[in-house]
Amino acid sequence: MLFIDEIQSSPKAVALLRYFYEEMKQLHVICAGSLLESLIDKHISFPVGRVEYLAIRPCSFLEFLNGIGEDFDFDLVNNLNVSNVHNRVTALFTNFTIVGGMPAAITKYAVNRDVLAVDKIYETLLNAYIDDIEKYARNETIGQIIRYILKNGWNFASERITFDRFGNSNYKSREVSEAFHTIEKAMLLELVYPVTSAQIPMLTSTSHRPKLIWFDTGLVNYIAGVRESLFSVTDVMDAWRGRIAEQIVAQELLSCKWQVSAHRQFWDRPKTQSSAEVDFVIQYKNWAIPIEVKSGHNARLKSLHLYMEEAPHYSRAGVVATTFGECC
Repeated sequence: MLFIDEIQSSPKAVALLRYFYEEMKQLHVICAGSLLESLIDKHISFPVGRVEYLAIRPCSFLEFLNGIGEDFDFDLVNNLNVSNVHNRVTALFTNFTIVGGMPAAITKYAVNRDVLAVDKIYETLLNAYIDDIEKYARNETIGQIIRYILKNGWNFASERITFDRFGNSNYKSREVSEAFHTIEKAMLLELVYPVTSAQIPMLTSTSHRPKLIWFDTGLVNYIAGVRESLFSVTDVMDAWRGRIAEQIVAQELLSCKWQVSAHRQFWDRPKTQSSAEVDFVIQYKNWAIPIEVKSGHNARLKSLHLYMEEAPHYSRAGVVATTFGECC
């Protein structure tokens, strides 16, 4: 096996992958590097049909349990058998929500179960991202906007955003859009757009305002300065007006997807003067399944019911919906 790290730094090495595939089939070649550079640097062209792509995501809750040595609870959660240990597993999930899914952060936390010990990890990661991404800005203005987003954009996690004057800035829509999409190519965030239909195929509507989802909840908590608020809440669903809960659910939905093209969607009702919105929609076989992130038994589910009224598979099957908060 041959492992090549930071392969995007060498266009010649990329070109040679074709010959490894054709002339040395017995040799397995694994390459790691920045997806951003692979997409933006026009001098690099990956051999079509000769390479397979794998997206590396932040860890899931199960991977978090494995990383901190909670093997017993790992097996219980994996087998959906947590009724007798619900409180303990919920506490572990809260810790996962605080720490996030970055492997270095989980490894550091596992030593003494100290959340504050991972601060240096977060700072190092953030500075590395800023240094890496701003190099690919088309001009100095885009570079400034990228830095602005990476400094202030975490405060808008799980919110629907507009590009024009984003975050009370004076930047124009087109430039902000370009900066966001540059960061998105590096997989540090996703602009999650809605679908307006409750049926398959789930067609994304890019004419609507997107929802900003960052790639890791631990970094959101730390950089946005809301981590301390999670220490005092009894239910993580209540923290930061429910936005952290929505962020961690979004992270879980993508954590097990290896496809680079995988993305998330939510539902926006396409009617005038209608504010109905379902947090996420996923495809399961031929069904478009809604996911609403709520807490408690008295949570209002008006939007979810409106979705179910419009979805033919719910009206036929009479499916009973359950909120994420009650499941956890």
